Amino acid sequence: MLSRDSSGRDRPGANPAFSVRIHVPPNAADIVESVLADAPGAVSRRIDEHPDAMGAFRITLDADGPRTLAWLTDALTHRLGADLLHTQDPVFTTASTGKLTLRVCAPTTTGLDVALMDADADRRVVSHLAQHPEHTDRYTGRGHRVALVSDASAVLGFEALPPDAVLPALESQAVHLRRATGLDVFPLPLAAPRVEDIAQAVRLLAPGFSAVVLMHTRFDRVTTTRSVLGPTPPVLLLDAVNDGLAVAIAAATVNALVNRGVNPLSARVVVVDPAAGGDLAGLLIASGIGDLTLFDPFAHRADALRDVAEDTDLIVDLTAFATPPPGVPVLRTRPDTPPAFPATTTGPRPLHALPGLLTAATTTRRPVTMHARVAAAHALIENTPRNALLPPTDQPGLTAAVAAAAARVLDTDPT
Repeated sequence: MLSRDSSGRDRPGANPAFSVRIHVPPNAADIVESVLADAPGAVSRRIDEHPDAMGAFRITLDADGPRTLAWLTDALTHRLGADLLHTQDPVFTTASTGKLTLRVCAPTTTGLDVALMDADADRRVVSHLAQHPEHTDRYTGRGHRVALVSDASAVLGFEALPPDAVLPALESQAVHLRRATGLDVFPLPLAAPRVEDIAQAVRLLAPGFSAVVLMHTRFDRVTTTRSVLGPTPPVLLLDAVNDGLAVAIAAATVNALVNRGVNPLSARVVVVDPAAGGDLAGLLIASGIGDLTLFDPFAHRADALRDVAEDTDLIVDLTAFATPPPGVPVLRTRPDTPPAFPATTTGPRPLHALPGLLTAATTTRRPVTMHARVAAAHALIENTPRNALLPPTDQPGLTAAVAAAAARVLDTDPT
């Protein structure tokens, strides 16, 4: 029989995003082992503890990337032949579920339950809300309903995509936000060729949602959308860069310096491509960075960073391709691309701060401010394990801690 892992541990580098799940009889164990031994890259395996009624096992194989996965799939098909009872790609299996769904909250067991949702019942509530619009969140589900919106212009490093192609990424983020906040999060891709179309969509969605979050949308389009909607948008408006990634990067920057024994107040930090980071520069200064240099890599020659960043304590690179001077530590993160799987929970991600800030905004019914983002960054710093950059995104109590810190500020912030 196949063991869970003959070495007792996974090979380094395997990534569940590049997986194949196979179903094989027990006499195929040696063949599977020989295929894995010949694999051109790292592969780890997970085996169901119990065989099915026919004695067959289901094995999930995680490769280190697309090339290893393609080789693995071809090799298994060729070597196992008829013994390969079934194969599937877990990534596409998960995506095909839609990842989340609606649930009915109101009871519908009896005729009375149903009668409380008929036209006469609805007419009474609608009449009340027409006279008291301030009670809408009390007598509807709008208060815990969030629209997760994208125009598919910045999806995981791709060029602009058709709007429906962003759905898998939006649905995944909706699941994460739902789990972290308990809010009802609806993934809504937009066909928005003009930035004004995004702003108009926000206006149209405002009556039915307590908040709108802009995600997987080019940051210049996010900025323009905010400008078009003005200082008082019709609904609480958040975005994954300002209210997510920038806050996480600010906290990670402070932690990276402290971990090296450098006082942030006396540290020299260079940010490469600051325009991609939203309010990151302001957050870094407010978080205690004493000397901040903003470097535009597109306005200088390729090697200019070496001169600018000489004797720097840390480079924060938002391009992921900057070449720093030798010996200068670098914190790399791209707004449109999450870190590789092994660093996924500890590299800066929107999900470090966004769930807490979204919770604070919908709870206080107040827009997120710079002061609230700074409070969220400090909460991340305070909840980071010793010598780490950031806490894991799923660390128990993290969202509540960020939300509480931000809410305290929003409750007292005059702006």
